[in-house]
Amino acid sequence: MSKKADTKFDLKRAFLQRQKAMSAELEVPLEFTTHPTAIGDASEANWVKMLRSFLPGRYEVGPIFALDAQGGRSEQIDLAIYDRQYSPLWFEAAGNRYVPVESMYAALEVKQEINANYLKYAAQKIESVRTLHRTSASIVDIYGTQTGPAPADRPIIGGIVALRTSWKDGVASDAGRSNITKHSGDRHLDLGLALNDVAFDYVPALTTSELLTPGLTFSEPGVQLISFAMRLFRRLQATGTALAVDLNVYEESLKSITVSDYTDIDHG
Repeated sequence: MSKKADTKFDLKRAFLQRQKAMSAELEVPLEFTTHPTAIGDASEANWVKMLRSFLPGRYEVGPIFALDAQGGRSEQIDLAIYDRQYSPLWFEAAGNRYVPVESMYAALEVKQEINANYLKYAAQKIESVRTLHRTSASIVDIYGTQTGPAPADRPIIGGIVALRTSWKDGVASDAGRSNITKHSGDRHLDLGLALNDVAFDYVPALTTSELLTPGLTFSEPGVQLISFAMRLFRRLQATGTALAVDLNVYEESLKSITVSDYTDIDHG
């Protein structure tokens, strides 16, 4: 009689193996993070490649500027996550990509380290996206035409990723906690990762999502990369689908265009 098949699955091992694979995509092996000099000399981490390896294909990842229908534009976002399902990719110029803010899921700042100044800088970058004007058009699905959700119900995720932290006692220290929680409103920091230390997840007290629990939490030692990625994906799940661009609002700008004013463009 044959032995009964082993039906157990080692989930802990699977998580660690996934983290190892993500580390390879990041091009900064996690074992380097225990050696401050080695990680200090490391080349710029490939955060875009790493996130693309983890997130489902519906999400676009990369550096962008966000724009709105009123002519507003954000600061350059190092690591944006955005959706093309209900929004065309409109503009690329001089190597820069410009994406309607309605398509934005997340804006992440990339730095070599996490400290008070860089948290403040990241918060300002995120604010430049969140304060743009967002439209919300109706969408058509198998049930018919559905009214688009209010932009306030689709909060844009903001955060920071870095190779290390400059705080001696780490991101979870008193200094780290106070500098994370001091930023609120449009400057709120949702997520962060110091690759040589921990990841953090800070859910606002007034969150309306049933999938998120308010408060500031940190990853366990040794699983900071996979923890960050999973917390990020949980935030994306809680957000749902990006807003659909109201093309009627954007199209209004066409009515005021005088083509002859743009002599530097060959109109064919």
